[in-house]
Amino acid sequence: MAVQKGGMLNASARDGVQYRKASIMQLVLGMANNGCGITFYLLMIYASYIGTQGYGMVPGLVGGILMAMRIFDGVTDALIATAFEKMSPKLPKVRIFLISGWVLASLGVLLLYNWAAGKFTGVAGIIVFIIVYVLYIMGYTINGMGGGTVGIMITNDPTQRSMVGLLSTAYSYLVPMLVGNIMAFLILPKHDNQYDMPCLAEACWLYVAISGVFMILCCIGVSKVDVPEMYEALAVSDGNKPKDGKKKKSGVTFKDIVAVLKDNRETQMYMLTCISDKFAQQMGTQAVITTLLSGVLIGNYQAAQMIGNVTMVVGLVCAFTGGVFVARFGAKKSTTVWSWASIALGIIMIVFCTILGPKGMSKIGAWGLPLILYCVLQIGFTATRMILTITGNVMRADVVDYELDRSGNYFPAVLAGVYNFIDKLITSVCSLIAGILIMVIGYVNTVPQQGDTPTWPILFMAVGVSVGLPIIGWLINVVCMKFYSLDKERMVQVAKNINEKKKEAQAAQQ
Repeated sequence: MAVQKGGMLNASARDGVQYRKASIMQLVLGMANNGCGITFYLLMIYASYIGTQGYGMVPGLVGGILMAMRIFDGVTDALIATAFEKMSPKLPKVRIFLISGWVLASLGVLLLYNWAAGKFTGVAGIIVFIIVYVLYIMGYTINGMGGGTVGIMITNDPTQRSMVGLLSTAYSYLVPMLVGNIMAFLILPKHDNQYDMPCLAEACWLYVAISGVFMILCCIGVSKVDVPEMYEALAVSDGNKPKDGKKKKSGVTFKDIVAVLKDNRETQMYMLTCISDKFAQQMGTQAVITTLLSGVLIGNYQAAQMIGNVTMVVGLVCAFTGGVFVARFGAKKSTTVWSWASIALGIIMIVFCTILGPKGMSKIGAWGLPLILYCVLQIGFTATRMILTITGNVMRADVVDYELDRSGNYFPAVLAGVYNFIDKLITSVCSLIAGILIMVIGYVNTVPQQGDTPTWPILFMAVGVSVGLPIIGWLINVVCMKFYSLDKERMVQVAKNINEKKKEAQAAQQ
């Protein structure tokens, strides 16, 4: 592949394939928008709290609205992905989406948590809540669509793709640790450890500022990739030559999107694998569930956050080794191996928490054997989850290249949009389920807070949702990999096929 202007791409020949490579700095900065997205996501896990306290709604109603908003979010993903592909390649598409999306999302959350909160109740409260949430969704989706294409575009070298996955995972885990520390040690203590309106309003401003920093870093990192030469180089394909001989209209059609789902089994397996994991992860990170675990059972947000800090750092070091494993053996084998490892750890965690019981869980918050065992299990859990996140990122890039080889269409944004649509359609029920579940154990008109009495129903709910559901997702992973053919050897052949087709297309144009 030709080296583009400004030294944007470096060539690397291996396995008989000419790969495109990126510098370490491009990779580090280019993946920074993951930090932007995860910061907004972490802020919005408190939407159930602000909906109840700031707009006068019961938890069940808030959960239902959040479910509907999640479905709407999925629809916007598909539409905005199509808009991204149709936008002129002469424009810096990625940076336009990054900046405009961040502005809209920031406006939405500031309205939700600050400027509109506490001023509307009843029907008016419901309407205002929905309107500002929609504004946030549009911005978050636009920003995420721009950032979601960076890792796919920046390199197709298998060794670097595992690095992209590792960096993406690092942002996804280290950023929550950063903002979690700020919330636990700076903001919550000022508000008597209560997630009340003043607490969330203060957090909102800080989260918006942090997300803006990551967005700017990504704009810097992607500047050499987000150029016309890049889009033109990757647009060379036989997908623009329909069978009737007529020139295909530029841009993506709905038929193209349907074909990705209908005809590409590898895409189907990738989506099912990632969606099942995402569903379980989002259920486990719902604010009401984490409050049950950290605030009610362990009974100490600060201690729980310190445990999270230790396990996150050590887990990330372990995940680096896992990234090397992914680079060597490919996404398919890695997904199977580390899913089984996660299942084993999950079973041990359930047994451990059951033995401690609801009263004994508070021992985790003090120095002793329960704390040590809990930290060891959490380190293992965190490391395997990180590695599976890496395999998911590698798998997405592999599927994009496979679609280019299979159909001649290079659709990084469309595949991201289709995945996000299905992902959000299915996981839209998370907020509703969480709201219903806490009502089952007694939280009908209130939400869990630190200081509530720990009980067996609370233990079963917290551990079952945060550990039991992920086990089901990992079992689905193992089954899906039985039908997924893109192992390491197959991807080498896919890269060779793409190189040959581009050479043929370029020769035909001369």
